[in-house]
Amino acid sequence: MNERIRILGERFALAALDESEWLCALREMAEMTGGSRGQLVGFVDGGVPFNRINDFTEDEIGRFVSRERGDPDINVRVRASLKDPPLVIRSEADYRTVGRGPGFDLYRDMCDAYDISAGCQTKLLEGNGRFVGLTVHRTRREGETDEAARAVFSAIVPLVRNAVKTQIAIEDQGNAILSGALEYVGLPIFICDASGEVKAHTGLATSLLSDGRFQIVDGKLSLPHSRDAAALRQALARRDREGRGAETLMIGGAGAKMPLIVDVCRLPALPSRIAFASRLLVIVRTGRRLHEAAPMILGTAFGLSGAEIEIALAIGQGESREQIAAARNTSRQTVKAQLKSIFAKLNVSREADLVAMLGETLRM
Repeated sequence: MNERIRILGERFALAALDESEWLCALREMAEMTGGSRGQLVGFVDGGVPFNRINDFTEDEIGRFVSRERGDPDINVRVRASLKDPPLVIRSEADYRTVGRGPGFDLYRDMCDAYDISAGCQTKLLEGNGRFVGLTVHRTRREGETDEAARAVFSAIVPLVRNAVKTQIAIEDQGNAILSGALEYVGLPIFICDASGEVKAHTGLATSLLSDGRFQIVDGKLSLPHSRDAAALRQALARRDREGRGAETLMIGGAGAKMPLIVDVCRLPALPSRIAFASRLLVIVRTGRRLHEAAPMILGTAFGLSGAEIEIALAIGQGESREQIAAARNTSRQTVKAQLKSIFAKLNVSREADLVAMLGETLRM
């Protein structure tokens, strides 16, 4: 048996890296302890963010969770382990001590319908009002958990706990990897959860923190003005709840500063993640910066010369003809002639049209 447990531990370790291994490892754990189904599940206040159980369909899991929601006033198993520290083993006798009540009776009826009333369980990890649970479910035919099955389950539990901790650590690294990938977007972007806790951010977001336009307070993204901070918190909560689509906020400017346009969107949830919270992007669009590829686009797509590209971009950044002439050490008439050529190539007739076109096409 010890060799089988060691091999199973390797399988759980692999599951932390390969999502396809989780259900197979949970099934093998259940079989080694005399049960039918293994379950790895996360609980937060009012919800079940992830739930893996072998030989249950996603629809069956969804229907079950929609009725009990991990509520300790409904879910007998949650109540049985609620006050335990991690790694305490609970089983059928503990389920019975929970007692009766409308919610508990509903849960027991659901377990009877799915033939998963018996079994043993433990709390693997706990913190910040959430925990990860591990359960072996047993059918009526398999009967209640005996001491031998309990001993095997106890030996397996630390191996699963290590695998869960490994996957959580890898997912945390994923935020850093995602942040690095987002650097290529060239925008200030924060990666947060629904509460605003900042997981990572791009380099340009650091500039917004440095100049005080955004703040991180107790680890959470915020803004200097309470009304703006409240609007951001509400937008994060709505996007977490509603999922699809983006929500756009205009964060008021102070003094001579222009307002910031902020898009809030939720990243798609991956079924393989052991995640207690959604990941949301807070994307800040200052509207002041032209895309890094702007010179290449103007040259390739519109045939502007090097000098014409520099002048067009200067106009787009709000510089006057006089400023451009002085910076280029040339006459205003030369700049005027070059602008005429630029207008022709871009099919615009005045500077306002040029600025508008650059804003629509190249500004970030």
